[in-house]
Amino acid sequence: MRISSKHIGKILIDDIYSVSGNLLLKKGTILTKKHVESLQNHDYYFDQRLLVEQPHHLSKDYFHHVKNIYQNSVSAFQTIFSKMERENLPPLEEIHQMLAPLVDKLVEDPVFIRYIEQVKSYDNYTYSHSLNVGIYASLIGKIMGLDKEKIKLLGQMGLFHDVGKLLIDKTILQKPGRLTESEWNEIQRHTTLGYELLRKNKTIDPHILQGALLHHERLDGSGYPTGIKHERIPYFVQILSVADMYDALSSERSYRPKQNLFVTSRILIQEASYNRLNPAIVYPFIRYIFSNHIRDEVLLNNGQLAEIIFIHTDEPHLPIIKIDDHFIDLRKHKELEILDFAN
Repeated sequence: MRISSKHIGKILIDDIYSVSGNLLLKKGTILTKKHVESLQNHDYYFDQRLLVEQPHHLSKDYFHHVKNIYQNSVSAFQTIFSKMERENLPPLEEIHQMLAPLVDKLVEDPVFIRYIEQVKSYDNYTYSHSLNVGIYASLIGKIMGLDKEKIKLLGQMGLFHDVGKLLIDKTILQKPGRLTESEWNEIQRHTTLGYELLRKNKTIDPHILQGALLHHERLDGSGYPTGIKHERIPYFVQILSVADMYDALSSERSYRPKQNLFVTSRILIQEASYNRLNPAIVYPFIRYIFSNHIRDEVLLNNGQLAEIIFIHTDEPHLPIIKIDDHFIDLRKHKELEILDFAN
């Protein structure tokens, strides 16, 4: 069966591949006239059961629903952190129960990550950042095929990784301009301060302690507080570092605006190429994020509009794009660069 104009507005519940095995449309795509016209140029297998009516979760009402869930989670986490300021660590299972629904939605619903990106704000940055890193670390765990207990642990590591910032002067944390050397040294203390705060709880998992202490370490030894290298940095901490950097770059900060997906992905892949972040973690994560934007329209640095068609396994940040009827592999055209989404 072929997709036709009568299917416009419906949503795919599975990927559509060409007969040669190329991904044509990602699940979660809402079919437009442009999608239908594009598919007419391909041979592909399609089953009517792969289409459903546009679900409620793509409506404005659902956006506000997600926003409420997220903001309530941030508020709840802020309350939890306030208990920690009194040196009283709350039950970790309670933390996980708050995080789990967000993580499940993020993985199961390809559109959900876009809502998270839209509702993030600078308000309550320390709390929302910790929540986001818990979500992204858990997501990476799922992408990497880890079991549920390890995914849960990664979420907890993310939630507590920046707890030491509760003990740093807020005027330094929120300073809009460049930090002085002494201020930067004070910021760096959040890793050891967080570790010392958390280890007062004798039952806490050692991985959570490692996450608080080591999430700014880098594989080449350029990180802090200890400057350890390579395999001496625990694998779960390496996952945490990728989640931490991704959210920090893609969030509004006091000293700079948030970076879009294309800038953020280029920076993460550059960090991997410089042997600071683990490429075996960075690439699958970026590939997953990009795969949710198949068929999205983007703006190029030459002013033209293009459509993302195919994501490469080895260089996901340089997809195949389509301009009019021409297909361009950005791996072979380094002069072209995606600046941002078109809408």
